[in-house]
Amino acid sequence: MTKALFKKLQQDKTSLVCILFLFLILLAAIAAPWLAPNDPNEIHYTAKFAPMSLEFPLGADHMGRCILSRVLFGARPSIGYAVFITGISAAAGTMMGMLSGFFGGSLDKTLMQICDAIRAFPGIVIVLVVVSILGPGLFQLCLAMLSTRWVWYARVARNLTMAEKEKTAVLASKLAGSSSLSIICHLIFPAIQMQMLSVMTINFGGALTALAGYSFLGFGAVPPSSEWGMMIQDGRAFISTNPSMMFWPGLCILAVVILANTLGDRIQDMAGRMVR
Repeated sequence: MTKALFKKLQQDKTSLVCILFLFLILLAAIAAPWLAPNDPNEIHYTAKFAPMSLEFPLGADHMGRCILSRVLFGARPSIGYAVFITGISAAAGTMMGMLSGFFGGSLDKTLMQICDAIRAFPGIVIVLVVVSILGPGLFQLCLAMLSTRWVWYARVARNLTMAEKEKTAVLASKLAGSSSLSIICHLIFPAIQMQMLSVMTINFGGALTALAGYSFLGFGAVPPSSEWGMMIQDGRAFISTNPSMMFWPGLCILAVVILANTLGDRIQDMAGRMVR
Protein backbone atom coordinates (compact mmCIF):
# COMPACT_ATOMS: atom_id res chain seq x y z
CA MET A 1 0.00 0.00 0.00
CA THR A 2 2.85 2.39 0.81
CA LYS A 3 4.41 2.08 -2.65
CA ALA A 4 1.03 2.53 -4.31
CA LEU A 5 0.37 5.64 -2.23
CA PHE A 6 3.72 7.15 -3.15
CA LYS A 7 2.95 6.58 -6.81
CA LYS A 8 -0.39 8.34 -6.41
CA LEU A 9 1.30 11.23 -4.59
CA GLN A 10 3.71 11.61 -7.48
CA GLN A 11 0.75 11.83 -9.86
CA ASP A 12 -1.20 14.32 -7.72
CA LYS A 13 -0.16 17.90 -8.49
CA THR A 14 -1.62 19.31 -5.27
CA SER A 15 0.36 16.89 -3.13
CA LEU A 16 3.54 17.55 -5.06
CA VAL A 17 3.17 21.31 -4.62
CA CYS A 18 2.61 20.89 -0.87
CA ILE A 19 5.61 18.58 -0.50
CA LEU A 20 7.80 20.92 -2.56
CA PHE A 21 6.97 24.02 -0.53
CA LEU A 22 7.29 22.19 2.79
CA PHE A 23 10.67 20.92 1.66
CA LEU A 24 11.78 24.43 0.68
CA ILE A 25 10.69 25.82 4.06
CA LEU A 26 12.54 23.04 5.85
CA LEU A 27 15.61 23.63 3.70
CA ALA A 28 15.50 27.37 4.47
CA ALA A 29 15.39 26.56 8.20
CA ILE A 30 18.39 24.23 7.94
CA ALA A 31 20.34 26.74 5.84
CA ALA A 32 19.40 29.73 8.03
CA PRO A 33 23.04 30.50 9.05
CA TRP A 34 23.94 30.91 5.38
CA LEU A 35 20.74 32.55 4.15
CA ALA A 36 20.20 35.06 6.95
CA PRO A 37 21.66 38.48 6.05
CA ASN A 38 22.25 39.40 9.74
CA ASP A 39 22.65 37.94 13.19
CA PRO A 40 19.05 37.39 14.37
CA ASN A 41 19.79 38.74 17.86
CA GLU A 42 22.11 41.60 16.88
CA ILE A 43 20.64 44.92 18.02
CA HIS A 44 20.86 48.05 15.87
CA TYR A 45 19.27 50.87 17.82
CA THR A 46 19.77 53.27 14.93
CA ALA A 47 17.78 50.93 12.65
CA LYS A 48 14.68 50.73 14.86
CA PHE A 49 11.62 49.97 12.66
CA ALA A 50 13.80 50.31 9.55
CA PRO A 51 11.89 49.75 6.29
CA MET A 52 12.72 47.08 3.73
CA SER A 53 16.20 47.51 2.30
CA LEU A 54 19.18 45.50 1.13
CA GLU A 55 20.48 45.36 4.68
CA PHE A 56 17.07 44.46 6.14
CA PRO A 57 15.05 42.77 3.36
CA LEU A 58 11.89 42.51 5.51
CA GLY A 59 12.63 45.51 7.68
CA ALA A 60 13.74 45.68 11.31
CA ASP A 61 11.85 45.29 14.59
CA HIS A 62 11.59 47.56 17.63
CA MET A 63 15.18 46.77 18.62
CA GLY A 64 16.62 47.10 15.14
CA ARG A 65 16.94 43.35 14.65
CA CYS A 66 16.60 41.94 11.12
CA ILE A 67 13.12 40.44 10.72
CA LEU A 68 14.14 38.15 7.84
CA SER A 69 17.02 36.71 9.86
CA ARG A 70 14.76 36.12 12.83
CA VAL A 71 12.10 34.47 10.66
CA LEU A 72 14.69 32.11 9.15
CA PHE A 73 16.23 31.19 12.49
CA GLY A 74 12.79 31.06 14.09
CA ALA A 75 11.80 28.28 11.70
CA ARG A 76 14.26 25.99 13.43
CA PRO A 77 12.65 25.80 16.89
CA SER A 78 9.13 26.26 15.52
CA ILE A 79 9.27 23.46 12.95
CA GLY A 80 11.82 21.33 14.82
CA TYR A 81 9.85 21.09 18.05
CA ALA A 82 6.59 20.59 16.13
CA VAL A 83 8.18 17.62 14.34
CA PHE A 84 9.49 16.30 17.67
CA ILE A 85 6.09 16.54 19.36
CA THR A 86 4.27 15.02 16.40
CA GLY A 87 6.72 12.15 15.94
CA ILE A 88 6.92 11.11 19.60
CA SER A 89 3.20 11.43 20.28
CA ALA A 90 2.32 9.58 17.07
CA ALA A 91 4.69 6.70 17.81
CA ALA A 92 3.61 6.32 21.44
CA GLY A 93 -0.09 6.83 20.80
CA THR A 94 -0.23 4.50 17.80
CA MET A 95 1.53 1.69 19.64
CA MET A 96 -0.70 1.99 22.71
CA GLY A 97 -3.79 2.26 20.55
CA MET A 98 -2.92 -0.89 18.58
CA LEU A 99 -2.24 -2.87 21.76
CA SER A 100 -5.47 -1.64 23.30
CA GLY A 101 -7.58 -2.42 20.25
CA PHE A 102 -5.98 -5.81 19.59
CA PHE A 103 -6.04 -7.27 23.10
CA GLY A 104 -9.13 -5.48 24.43
CA GLY A 105 -10.30 -6.45 27.90
CA SER A 106 -8.92 -4.70 30.97
CA LEU A 107 -6.02 -3.18 29.01
CA ASP A 108 -8.42 -1.48 26.60
CA LYS A 109 -10.71 -0.34 29.40
CA THR A 110 -7.84 1.09 31.46
CA LEU A 111 -6.23 2.92 28.54
CA MET A 112 -9.53 4.42 27.39
CA GLN A 113 -10.26 5.61 30.92
CA ILE A 114 -6.86 7.32 30.99
CA CYS A 115 -7.60 8.93 27.63
CA ASP A 116 -11.01 10.11 28.85
CA ALA A 117 -9.44 11.55 32.02
CA ILE A 118 -6.86 13.49 30.01
CA ARG A 119 -9.47 14.72 27.53
CA ALA A 120 -11.67 15.91 30.40
CA PHE A 121 -9.21 18.74 31.07
CA PRO A 122 -8.48 21.50 28.53
CA GLY A 123 -4.99 21.11 27.12
CA ILE A 124 -3.96 24.54 28.30
CA VAL A 125 -4.69 23.57 31.93
CA ILE A 126 -2.29 20.62 31.76
CA VAL A 127 0.31 22.79 30.04
CA LEU A 128 -0.02 25.41 32.78
CA VAL A 129 0.50 22.80 35.48
CA VAL A 130 3.57 21.24 33.83
CA VAL A 131 5.15 24.60 32.95
CA SER A 132 4.54 25.90 36.48
CA ILE A 133 6.45 22.89 37.82
CA LEU A 134 9.26 22.72 35.26
CA GLY A 135 9.45 26.41 34.36
CA PRO A 136 9.00 28.12 30.97
CA GLY A 137 10.94 26.96 27.93
CA LEU A 138 10.36 25.18 24.66
CA PHE A 139 11.54 21.78 25.89
CA GLN A 140 9.36 21.97 29.00
CA LEU A 141 6.45 23.03 26.79
CA CYS A 142 7.08 20.03 24.53
CA LEU A 143 6.88 17.68 27.51
CA ALA A 144 3.59 19.26 28.54
CA MET A 145 2.14 18.91 25.04
CA LEU A 146 3.36 15.32 24.71
CA SER A 147 1.44 14.40 27.85
CA THR A 148 -1.85 15.17 26.06
CA ARG A 149 -1.39 14.85 22.29
CA TRP A 150 -0.70 11.09 22.24
CA VAL A 151 -4.36 10.55 23.16
CA TRP A 152 -5.54 11.52 19.66
CA TYR A 153 -3.38 8.89 18.01
CA ALA A 154 -4.24 6.22 20.58
CA ARG A 155 -7.97 6.58 19.98
CA VAL A 156 -7.66 6.56 16.19
CA ALA A 157 -5.26 3.59 16.18
CA ARG A 158 -7.50 1.66 18.60
CA ASN A 159 -10.61 2.10 16.46
CA LEU A 160 -8.75 1.15 13.26
CA THR A 161 -7.16 -1.87 14.94
CA MET A 162 -10.50 -3.15 16.22
CA ALA A 163 -11.80 -3.10 12.66
CA GLU A 164 -8.69 -4.74 11.20
CA LYS A 165 -8.43 -7.59 13.72
CA GLU A 166 -11.76 -9.01 12.53
CA LYS A 167 -10.56 -9.40 8.95
CA THR A 168 -9.86 -12.78 7.44
CA ALA A 169 -6.08 -12.39 7.17
CA VAL A 170 -5.71 -11.62 10.88
CA LEU A 171 -8.02 -14.45 11.92
CA ALA A 172 -6.14 -16.88 9.67
CA SER A 173 -2.82 -15.80 11.19
CA LYS A 174 -4.16 -16.44 14.68
CA LEU A 175 -5.28 -19.93 13.66
CA ALA A 176 -1.88 -20.55 12.10
CA GLY A 177 -0.25 -19.83 15.45
CA SER A 178 1.34 -16.46 14.69
CA SER A 179 2.27 -14.43 17.76
CA SER A 180 0.29 -11.33 18.68
CA LEU A 181 3.36 -9.13 18.17
CA SER A 182 3.91 -10.57 14.70
CA ILE A 183 0.28 -9.95 13.73
CA ILE A 184 0.38 -6.37 15.02
CA CYS A 185 3.65 -5.57 13.24
CA HIS A 186 3.04 -7.36 9.94
CA LEU A 187 -0.73 -7.14 9.46
CA ILE A 188 -2.33 -4.50 11.67
CA PHE A 189 0.21 -1.69 11.37
CA PRO A 190 0.69 -1.92 7.58
CA ALA A 191 -3.10 -1.76 7.20
CA ILE A 192 -3.53 1.40 9.28
CA GLN A 193 -0.27 3.22 8.60
CA MET A 194 -1.66 5.44 5.84
CA GLN A 195 -4.56 6.63 7.96
CA MET A 196 -2.16 7.31 10.84
CA LEU A 197 0.18 9.18 8.48
CA SER A 198 -2.73 11.38 7.45
CA VAL A 199 -3.59 12.13 11.07
CA MET A 200 0.06 12.78 11.82
CA THR A 201 0.45 15.22 8.92
CA ILE A 202 -2.66 17.19 9.88
CA ASN A 203 -1.75 17.23 13.58
CA PHE A 204 1.70 18.57 12.71
CA GLY A 205 0.03 21.83 11.75
CA GLY A 206 -1.89 21.79 15.01
CA ALA A 207 1.31 21.23 16.99
CA LEU A 208 3.01 24.14 15.23
CA THR A 209 0.07 26.43 15.93
CA ALA A 210 -0.13 25.33 19.57
CA LEU A 211 3.59 25.92 20.07
CA ALA A 212 3.32 29.42 18.66
CA GLY A 213 0.22 30.13 20.74
CA TYR A 214 1.80 29.00 24.00
CA SER A 215 4.96 30.97 23.23
CA PHE A 216 2.78 33.99 22.53
CA LEU A 217 1.27 33.55 26.01
CA GLY A 218 4.73 33.26 27.57
CA PHE A 219 4.79 29.52 28.31
CA GLY A 220 7.30 28.49 25.66
CA ALA A 221 10.17 30.37 24.07
CA VAL A 222 11.88 33.03 26.17
CA PRO A 223 13.64 36.21 24.95
CA PRO A 224 15.67 36.73 22.86
CA SER A 225 14.47 33.61 21.04
CA SER A 226 13.39 34.13 17.43
CA GLU A 227 10.68 31.43 17.61
CA TRP A 228 7.70 32.47 15.48
CA GLY A 229 5.22 32.67 18.36
CA MET A 230 7.66 34.76 20.37
CA MET A 231 8.13 37.08 17.39
CA ILE A 232 4.37 37.63 17.21
CA GLN A 233 4.35 38.41 20.93
CA ASP A 234 7.16 40.95 20.43
CA GLY A 235 5.16 42.68 17.70
CA ARG A 236 1.84 42.73 19.56
CA ALA A 237 2.47 46.16 21.09
CA PHE A 238 3.33 47.61 17.69
CA ILE A 239 0.52 46.09 15.61
CA SER A 240 -0.85 49.53 14.69
CA THR A 241 2.44 51.25 13.93
CA ASN A 242 4.58 48.40 12.55
CA PRO A 243 2.43 45.34 11.66
CA SER A 244 5.26 43.67 9.73
CA MET A 245 6.69 42.39 13.02
CA MET A 246 3.64 40.15 13.38
CA PHE A 247 2.82 39.70 9.71
CA TRP A 248 5.87 37.75 8.54
CA PRO A 249 6.04 35.09 11.30
CA GLY A 250 2.25 34.81 11.18
CA LEU A 251 2.38 34.29 7.42
CA CYS A 252 4.97 31.53 7.86
CA ILE A 253 2.81 29.71 10.41
CA LEU A 254 -0.25 30.05 8.17
CA ALA A 255 1.63 28.75 5.12
CA VAL A 256 3.04 25.68 6.89
CA VAL A 257 -0.31 24.80 8.47
CA ILE A 258 -2.21 25.10 5.17
CA LEU A 259 0.37 23.03 3.32
CA ALA A 260 0.45 20.30 6.00
CA ASN A 261 -3.34 20.11 6.29
CA THR A 262 -3.81 19.99 2.53
CA LEU A 263 -1.23 17.22 2.20
CA GLY A 264 -2.84 15.28 5.05
CA ASP A 265 -6.26 15.55 3.41
CA ARG A 266 -4.88 14.29 0.10
CA ILE A 267 -3.19 11.33 1.80
CA GLN A 268 -6.42 10.50 3.59
CA ASP A 269 -8.42 10.59 0.37
CA MET A 270 -5.93 8.42 -1.49
CA ALA A 271 -5.67 5.90 1.35
CA GLY A 272 -9.47 5.69 1.51
CA ARG A 273 -9.78 5.02 -2.22
CA MET A 274 -7.05 2.36 -2.03
CA VAL A 275 -8.85 0.56 0.81
CA ARG A 276 -12.13 0.58 -1.09
